Amino acid sequence: MNLELKRRISEIALECTEAGWDGYGANAVTEAAVADAYKFADAIEYSVPMPDVSAEPDGDLTFEWHRSALQTLSVSVHGSGILHYAALLGAEQICGTEAFQARMPQVLKELITRIERRDSESSSR
Repeated sequence: MNLELKRRISEIALECTEAGWDGYGANAVTEAAVADAYKFADAIEYSVPMPDVSAEPDGDLTFEWHRSALQTLSVSVHGSGILHYAALLGAEQICGTEAFQARMPQVLKELITRIERRDSESSSR
């Protein structure tokens, strides 16, 4: 899984290296953001479903676990060693900031687990 994530990060890095890559004046994805994105990909356990990866107009990279409009987690990586995240789990909205030191922060592990659990509960009904 991590190899596939790294391949996608590489594609994004190539596609978004110049300002305006989106046609609307987006910032270029920085080398620091790409480096942290690779580290974040390494921190994702193999048992975890693979997230979607994309670039944001501010130059950050985003990892997203999306099961439905009411079951989603977005983690923004921008190269400063800080992760910003937002989750929607039913009516519950959770957001925050975590230091990233090459290990998945516990709060993100728990949020991913909650999204997985909700997904498996939905499919078993």
